Amino acid sequence: MMLTEINKCRFAGMFLLGMSICFCEAQEPNKPDSAMGELKLDGQHIERLVVMRLSDGYSTTFKNPGEIIRLPAGEYRLHDVRLKGPYSRSRSAGNEQITIRVGQQEAVKVGAPLVPTLKVQRQGRVLQLSYELLGAGGEGYSNGDRSKPPTFAVYKGQREIASGKFEFG
Repeated sequence: MMLTEINKCRFAGMFLLGMSICFCEAQEPNKPDSAMGELKLDGQHIERLVVMRLSDGYSTTFKNPGEIIRLPAGEYRLHDVRLKGPYSRSRSAGNEQITIRVGQQEAVKVGAPLVPTLKVQRQGRVLQLSYELLGAGGEGYSNGDRSKPPTFAVYKGQREIASGKFEFG
């Protein structure tokens, strides 16, 4: 057990077979502590945020986090981000490492505003269109409401020559 953990433990004062029993309290991410740092969320409309510590895989969930959350010092990844409405972060995008240092503030761009983007690739006479919804930090989001897929239209001058809907997935 590390020295900082000993300070958080309560010894029961019982001895069982020559061993003392220690009850340790879990360190809460927003609990004031000298070994804490801050994560500033540069983005809006975050409803749920799950942060995972890389050293042991421990994750902490924040519901409706404010602009600043407190975390114990260490290396983290944003594991899950859900925005107000049907939007959630794609797990494959924006998976950078975040370092929280004692008494310091680290900023990360995540959440709204969301920007719809379209990538077009030409393969001979065929145009391949790819739709992506990007957040404040360039991370990808998906819409949980599958009843209204994004639509598109192709124009030549003022005349519409093609239109359709994107498929999910």
